[in-house]
Amino acid sequence: MEEQGQGFITVNVRTAGGALPVEGATITIKTVDGENSTVVAVMITDSAGTSDVVALPAPPKENSQQPGNENVCSFYTIDTDRDGYYHVVNENVPVFDGVTAIQQVLLVPIAGGRPDLTPYDLIRFSSGQLPNL
Repeated sequence: MEEQGQGFITVNVRTAGGALPVEGATITIKTVDGENSTVVAVMITDSAGTSDVVALPAPPKENSQQPGNENVCSFYTIDTDRDGYYHVVNENVPVFDGVTAIQQVLLVPIAGGRPDLTPYDLIRFSSGQLPNL
C-alpha cells in the first residue's frame, strides 16, 4: 500500500470583486470520485470571510520527483453557499502534500431576490461556444 501524504486548504469568500468578506458562508469539501463523491469537511466562514484550515489526504510529495508520475496531488470539489448569493462550485481543486492552498471564492449577490436569474459571468462556456443572449 502506498504511503499517504497530507495537504491543507482554506477558503476565502468575498463579494464586490473581492473587496468585501462574506461571513457565514457554508463551505462543503468533497472528494472527486465521479458520482460517488464523499463529504470530507463542512465549515462556516468567519467575519473575515475565511474558513478554518482543513487537512486532506494527498499523494506523498516524493511522487512528484518521479518523471511521468501523474499521481502528485488529490482533487476536491468545493461548494460555497450563502443566503442572498448565487451558489458557487469549484471543481478539481488540487491539494498537494505539505502545502496549504488558499481557494478564493467570489460570490455574486442575487439581485432583487431572483435566484432563477444567472449572471452572465457565472455561465461557463466551452471553447468556440457562443452565449445565447
